[in-house]
Amino acid sequence: MSSDLQIGLSGILAAQRAMLVTAHNISNSNTKGYTRQSTIMATRLPVMTTAGTIGQGVEIAKIIRHKDDYLNSRLRDISSSLGKASIESQYLRELETVFNETSEASLNNAMASFFRGINDLSQNTQNISSRATLLEKANTLTDTFHRTVNELNQMKLFVKQSIESKISDVNNLTANIANINKQISALNVKGIESNDLLDKREALLLDLSKLINITIITQDNGIVNVATSGGTLVSGTRSTTITSEVDASGAITIINSASKNTQYIFKTGEIKGLQGFYNETIVSYKKKLDALAFGFIKDVNRIHSEGVGLSGGFASILSTNAVSSSTAALNAAGLDITPSSGDIYITVINTTTGAVTKNKISVDVTTDSLTDLQASIDGLANISASIVDNKLLIKADSGYQYNFSYALDPDPGSLGTSTLSVSGIYSGQSNDTYTFTALGTGTIGSTAGLQIEVKDSSGAIIATLDVGSDYTPGNIINVGNGVSLALSGGAITAGDTLTVDVINDSDTTDLLAALGINTFFSGADASDIKVHSGISSDVSLIAASTAEEGNNTNALRLAALQDDTSAIDNTTFSDYLHQIASSLGEESSNAYKSEESFSALETSLGNRRDEISGVSTDEELVNLIRFQQAYQASAKYISIVDGLVERLLSSFG
Repeated sequence: MSSDLQIGLSGILAAQRAMLVTAHNISNSNTKGYTRQSTIMATRLPVMTTAGTIGQGVEIAKIIRHKDDYLNSRLRDISSSLGKASIESQYLRELETVFNETSEASLNNAMASFFRGINDLSQNTQNISSRATLLEKANTLTDTFHRTVNELNQMKLFVKQSIESKISDVNNLTANIANINKQISALNVKGIESNDLLDKREALLLDLSKLINITIITQDNGIVNVATSGGTLVSGTRSTTITSEVDASGAITIINSASKNTQYIFKTGEIKGLQGFYNETIVSYKKKLDALAFGFIKDVNRIHSEGVGLSGGFASILSTNAVSSSTAALNAAGLDITPSSGDIYITVINTTTGAVTKNKISVDVTTDSLTDLQASIDGLANISASIVDNKLLIKADSGYQYNFSYALDPDPGSLGTSTLSVSGIYSGQSNDTYTFTALGTGTIGSTAGLQIEVKDSSGAIIATLDVGSDYTPGNIINVGNGVSLALSGGAITAGDTLTVDVINDSDTTDLLAALGINTFFSGADASDIKVHSGISSDVSLIAASTAEEGNNTNALRLAALQDDTSAIDNTTFSDYLHQIASSLGEESSNAYKSEESFSALETSLGNRRDEISGVSTDEELVNLIRFQQAYQASAKYISIVDGLVERLLSSFG
């Protein structure tokens, strides 16, 4: 009879334990990462008799997890890719707000406002109010550059902190995985299933895969090793900690905390996305912003240095930028703007008589140093030059001024006994030399048919001027390319010549802008651009004119920079900003599409996993009823056996 009771008891115990597993499933139906479990029942070993084998009931052979290792592996891979795409999408959208051109405080609007200020000044270059307004707009522009850089720097700081936080998460996860490995190993030695621990470890592995790309290697004893690009993070019951550091180039790298010489280069995951944003994306857009600021500084200063303020010239100027060595070649002297070989025109003005002397200094930047340039300037009449702390100081003698204007020399000399006066603004494409040659002999304004021929440096005829009996001495004659001429009465002889330099760029070397002489801005990038301290103190120094008081030519040249299609990367400053915003928008859109794609794929794989591993409460309730009925049947069987035993015993009195 004991065998009968054991059979019934085995049925009760098996059904009871199956109900416990079912209840465990139901209670964890909403637990993230839980894998559905089920009982595998098997017959107990039978008893051998002469009549054959007699069954001994049922037992729980195993409690299994319904899982698909391939799906779990794919989910980890997709989770890692999604982690990277999500980070990129999130931070690129945030970066878009930094370069938001629709904002009133945008860099594009600040730049447009600056050019409007220049246009307003060109209407009346002597108006102090217009000059002060331009200064305010220039300060707003530089502040906007600074604010944009600060926002990029703040983003970098936040990203760095995020990387450090997620590295801490990685270290915690790997330590927990190693600890669970230890627990699983201990249970396996005892032959005990560790389903819930396996679920917990699988959830940790999925969380880890979201942060970094990982490879899982499962051992026979149930332990898993976790590796990534660069090395192993979990080996059995031991874990490796990682940390971040900023290398010499300013990039964030991930290294082994202990050895310091093992570098981990992740392929996907949130940390990879953050690293890419810190090391590449922000750096790239910061370089573009610096390129814009540098190009703007260079072009504005290049034009501004060739103009004059309300005083018409300077008594003394000390350059803003120092060379690394006063004896080094100028193209290798550490200047932010690399100068070119060419000519610099320096105009010296006698403030008493108004007499003007234009001087040309030729510079070879591959061989000439600041010392050589100083000596050349110092050799000119009525001005002197010296070097102070590797900066160039130019002073005018008492009663004189100087400037670097591209205005034409008003009194270039005489042709025969006739004095020439030149006026206008040369509009040619490059600096040139015009040669005036008398084609006949006679008296200006008297001899019929008397002519003067004008040729450029290539020998091409620019004009043939009639200065004979039909010409009134002193009248202005148009030569061409913006140049005009007036002659006094006097005699000329065939073959008499006079050469006149016609210039539209009084500094073809860009040395004035490079050294910071008579410039509007100082600095070399978006972080240090600012209005020159001299102009901040005295707006009369804004060089809106050439050599004539009230002349607006230089202001117009500055205003024309707004539409200069060769300003930076063969486009205008505004279009360059548009390109930055457009490129960023496209990059952000692509990242968002990648995020959506990986998210959809993760959802699909998750649904497939749930079909296999997820808990259906309806199905579990059916199982619960089935096991309950089995339990009740086994209990009924034991009750019947018990009744039979009792009746049998009572029959023996």
